[in-house]
Amino acid sequence: MDGETHELQHPDFIWTWKVSSQGNRESIWLPYLAEVAKKPRSSLWTLRYNGGEIETDLRKIDFIMLYGASGNIPIEFLDALNTHRICLTIHRRNISKPYIFIPASGAGSDDLLSAQIIARSNERKTSYVARTLIRERFLATSCLSPISSTNFKRLASARNVVEVRNIEAVQATQYWAAFFQAIGLSSGMVRRNFPHPVNSALDAGSFFLHGILLRWILFHKLSPFHGFLHRPTNYPSLVYDLVEPYRHWIEVSVTKACADVGHENTQTLTAVTIEHLKRCLEEPVYVPSTRQTARRKSLLHGSVLALRAWLLNKQPRFVLPVEGEKRGGRPPKVGFSLPGYRVT
Repeated sequence: MDGETHELQHPDFIWTWKVSSQGNRESIWLPYLAEVAKKPRSSLWTLRYNGGEIETDLRKIDFIMLYGASGNIPIEFLDALNTHRICLTIHRRNISKPYIFIPASGAGSDDLLSAQIIARSNERKTSYVARTLIRERFLATSCLSPISSTNFKRLASARNVVEVRNIEAVQATQYWAAFFQAIGLSSGMVRRNFPHPVNSALDAGSFFLHGILLRWILFHKLSPFHGFLHRPTNYPSLVYDLVEPYRHWIEVSVTKACADVGHENTQTLTAVTIEHLKRCLEEPVYVPSTRQTARRKSLLHGSVLALRAWLLNKQPRFVLPVEGEKRGGRPPKVGFSLPGYRVT
């Protein structure tokens, strides 16, 4: 992987990207791993998969996700990942929970984990985070399924997570009916929990974004299992929390894929959806809260930075980075910026 080929995109779904436009560390999503081997007298590792191979220097990597059936992974490789502080996740078909390999944690000046658990135990703070996440979800999807001012007021006045989730559930029923109708599936033909190629594509896009968010949650030493909106601790609930304001990217990608290839073939629709989602994530957008222009994928990292800053009392409000138009006036006070991008 040389300096001119940092982004590989082809039918095998290999994808690498830089952490920032000025950084030199990358992430790798690799399908159907067959073999991992270290090149003799070199810092390079060869990752062979079903159909090809890539070479990479672990000093330039920050996260690796493997998906599909995987071959043997040598202990020497896992040791090298730990040395270079690289997170590894393995997603396999028909296994609901991924394997997660996390580098050993060192001492930090900020006890972020304790701050997360304490805030999560406070009903007022928990409902505040939940309201913020769902409000941004509503705003992002209102063009397809308008939300009444009454529902926004009900959401703003909710003071526990159960109320927030009930408001979201009612709106979700309306939204998914409007979504399926918009892509050409008549009312009652399919619902979000039905087995259908469109739902498989939506799920695949969700797993894709989840992998990115999980990387940043682990990188910043938050617990992925202690969410605010999603309360169970037997799955990465914080990942499901933070994806809420950005899930509409998946739905837009599925809509485009349906227009390209129809909505009947699961494999083709999923593949085209992921390609549209990749392009969506690479597009530059303006972020009013930080007055920056950034690629959309950086908003996922920014959501973790926003939560981190709020938990550590570095900003008074939990302000999520979302795309929008440039506007006058004083921006909200935030304790983070999106790394590597232009402030305007």
